[in-house]
Amino acid sequence: MRAVTNLFRAAVLLLVSQTVLATPQQLLADLQHMRLAATNAVTNFYMFSGLDADSKYDRRIQQSMKRFAEALDSARQLAPLNGMADEMAAIEVDWKRLSELMAINRNDMLRQGFPNVRLVDEMGRKSADIVGKASAAYARLEDISGIRPSPVIEKARDLALLMEEITSQYAARGTSNLGQVFMGSYDRTLTEMAEDFHNELTLLEQLVRAPENDVLMDNVKSKWRFMEERIRNYNENTVPFLVVSYNDRIIEHLEELESRF
Repeated sequence: MRAVTNLFRAAVLLLVSQTVLATPQQLLADLQHMRLAATNAVTNFYMFSGLDADSKYDRRIQQSMKRFAEALDSARQLAPLNGMADEMAAIEVDWKRLSELMAINRNDMLRQGFPNVRLVDEMGRKSADIVGKASAAYARLEDISGIRPSPVIEKARDLALLMEEITSQYAARGTSNLGQVFMGSYDRTLTEMAEDFHNELTLLEQLVRAPENDVLMDNVKSKWRFMEERIRNYNENTVPFLVVSYNDRIIEHLEELESRF
């Protein structure tokens, strides 16, 4: 009987410890998903506006906004348990404004065929604000919890975010004169960001070097080679719809890689 009791207690302790560990890990994942979704939503708006309110990109906007809302719902429950309620409240304020701006700009496109450039600029900057606050919250959560994902996961997440930011800037430049508006939200040029991605991808490849990861990394590298040439020469024959498509696949590959570690 005592053995059964001790076994039960051990199982409970294990379950509790796993729950405590899972809470900050899940919140870190939620913050990452918010960073990606906020950036991707604006990218899809650039495509939507640049392609005369193409319904495909209208649907993609809604999907990105939904992904953000789902991650936010999860993070809202976990934040108080991790001492992150204030950070999450600040992100929610920006998210509310981003949602309002997205609705206004979409309706302007559908009603009159063009958006208010000032409001598009504000929307892009608000998205960048969310990414900045989510990134700061991510770093603080790692510090206060003492829990950090593996180096592979951290590198894959950094690359995924950089990929989304590159694609967003490229889409802004490639679809319309909006490229002259939103560039102020980034400190680096497309060429500089492409160089960073190239270097960081090389580091990731070294971290995951194993036969079981070769096919996945080859897929990432082949798609990146296609994108890199276009991104470095973004003033010549821009192909934003292809870059956006390859962006999606690279993000999927990086998230699959995350799941293996």
